[in-house]
Amino acid sequence: MLDSVHEDLADMIAARVEERLRQHQSSIVPEYLDAAEASIFLNIAPKTLEDWRARGKGPAYNRVGRLIRYNIDELRAWMREQRVAPDGDSNE
Repeated sequence: MLDSVHEDLADMIAARVEERLRQHQSSIVPEYLDAAEASIFLNIAPKTLEDWRARGKGPAYNRVGRLIRYNIDELRAWMREQRVAPDGDSNE
């Protein structure tokens, strides 16, 4: 049951991020987010993503020249992988 709750929550957050992106850009939701957009999606500071990249941690990303891009589906999957059950079990 918690898996469906977490998936529903992830979908709600994704919908909110996509709506914000629509308000600031075109009506097409991008498949890839820049670091600032990804930090909004994950609800973390942009500096945290930067630190994770430097340490080889956090969600997977793509480097296009000097640009960093995060696939939104991979961010969703990464969030699901971070799940910790109330009894302490995780997906690991």
